[in-house]
Amino acid sequence: MIKLNLARNCLRYLIKAYGIKEIYAPYYSCNTVWNAIKQENCRIKFYHIREDFSPLTIFPKQAFILYINYFGLCDKICKKLAKMYPKLIVDNTQAFYSEPMGLASFNSLRKFFPVQNGAYLYTEKILKDNFEKDKELFTPCSMQKNYEKFVENELILNKEHIKYIYPKIEKFMENFDYDEDRKLRLEKYFDYDKKYNKYNKITIKPTEKEVPYCYPLSTDDIKIINELKDSKTPYLALWGEINKDFYEYGFLNNTVALPLTDY
Repeated sequence: MIKLNLARNCLRYLIKAYGIKEIYAPYYSCNTVWNAIKQENCRIKFYHIREDFSPLTIFPKQAFILYINYFGLCDKICKKLAKMYPKLIVDNTQAFYSEPMGLASFNSLRKFFPVQNGAYLYTEKILKDNFEKDKELFTPCSMQKNYEKFVENELILNKEHIKYIYPKIEKFMENFDYDEDRKLRLEKYFDYDKKYNKYNKITIKPTEKEVPYCYPLSTDDIKIINELKDSKTPYLALWGEINKDFYEYGFLNNTVALPLTDY
């Protein structure tokens, strides 16, 4: 495990380490993923996903493939793909508690915990570069509590190069109560599921070992949409609107992420 400053920089690290010139990546992803790939002059071949979140594409056997463990609910798909493709890279930024799989995988501390950044990269390929250690850049802030501050922080992070984790964050995570965090996330997830399950076009559920990042809700029910807008329930929009011509549009457009913790 290599402790770096950002998940996007874990991907850049892997592209450097394995000399990746071309990689398959899903359309349904954050543009920071695409930017990280492009920064390393690596070509992107995009692919679509099905309603069960598995790839719609059959890849060449020796291709480098990036697959996102969506919402922390796709461990089964990750395991299946890892058996089929030896150069699978798993993006566990939404699945901190999922085990490493594939050629390499990485997660994000910032997405799950009250820290400014930090990411864990699992790989057997180690670069000899002597990266500097990260420094404190700003006070952590979640999107749902202060969106403007979150965006301001994001702009700072977009300029960050590959660095090792900030020692203060590393120490914080050593003392973090992971058991309590797991418990809170699962309780909140199933509370939401009782309320929204029958309206939700996203049907995947956590297995016994999975700990979700959020409760993903995709619905066309105007009553539910208005209820969310009118209530004080915080939610995050995920990756903007989807092209109407894309297969994903029917079950993912306007998906919102209902947070499972207050941090």
